[in-house]
Amino acid sequence: MKKTITTVLAAATIFCTLLPGLASALTPEELFLKVSPAVWVVIPRDEQGRVLGSGSAVVVSPGRLITNCHVLRKATSLTLRREREELPARLDYPDPERDLCQLRTDNLPTSAPATVATTIPRVGQKAFAIGAPRGLEQSLSDGLISALRRNAAGELEYIQVTAPISPGSSGGGLFDEQGRLIGITTAAVGGSAQNLNFARPAQWIAEVPARGRVAMAEYRRTEKPSATATPPLAPMVVQSSEAARPLASAAPIVSAVPVTSVSPVASFTSASKDDARPAGQNASDAEQLAKAQRCSTEPRASLVGKNPGVETYTVACADGYALLVKCEAGSCQELK
Repeated sequence: MKKTITTVLAAATIFCTLLPGLASALTPEELFLKVSPAVWVVIPRDEQGRVLGSGSAVVVSPGRLITNCHVLRKATSLTLRREREELPARLDYPDPERDLCQLRTDNLPTSAPATVATTIPRVGQKAFAIGAPRGLEQSLSDGLISALRRNAAGELEYIQVTAPISPGSSGGGLFDEQGRLIGITTAAVGGSAQNLNFARPAQWIAEVPARGRVAMAEYRRTEKPSATATPPLAPMVVQSSEAARPLASAAPIVSAVPVTSVSPVASFTSASKDDARPAGQNASDAEQLAKAQRCSTEPRASLVGKNPGVETYTVACADGYALLVKCEAGSCQELK
């Protein structure tokens, strides 16, 4: 009898612990109405004003938004759009290593910014993605957190989700059932893969300004423009909230983050001047790691993320197994 009472009390305690979260869960309709005003379309343009593509961004504080840096590739100007409203925006802080860039605009409506979750999501919990796939703004999709991918140090690097995303979703919001921002939708594995989509952890957002200041200082330190070269693009395109001045040389809006892109959603690449590794070497190393650790048959690597000196691959084996592998400085490791 005593054991039965103890079991009942334990079950009641667990239920009461979960009850606040269950009570505050929103329906998809309620969630969309609550958080969608914080999600905008990002339209990057070149020096001729031509549209280079589109992405998404999430308002995280008054006048500040977060997007993926690869959305801004080769851009000299930015426009934010939501429904029929358009606003000019500019780069505030770049964090190229994590592919997160903070944008700034002066006339953002007073809609509430997204509330960033303070806890790491759990595998199996519901997740909702809001963004502009293929430019279709204010698109809602849902799915589950299917995995949490960590590095060798145990640090969370990617949130794997089944919620569908497409080119244009980059920089959009991944929300939990309470409408809290848990990730920034960043990458999708195409081809024959199904529902293999990835987001960067929302907890990283708070670190973007500090990391951005370091990235911009490093750019200013290493960039050595020619005294005779004519600046190719207009000045005053990159500035921080601390100093409204151009960089030493006029450059695209992401000149502090010199990026190109594999695809608008799949990942961004940033060519490092010091990276002398031959093309495809990291992919080969990732395949060799997969073969040594898990694959009983010949593996095939697919690039899903590329930062300065760092590449991330999904490595599929013919026997149906797959790994997520991160390669850095000639060394590859599995993200568990």
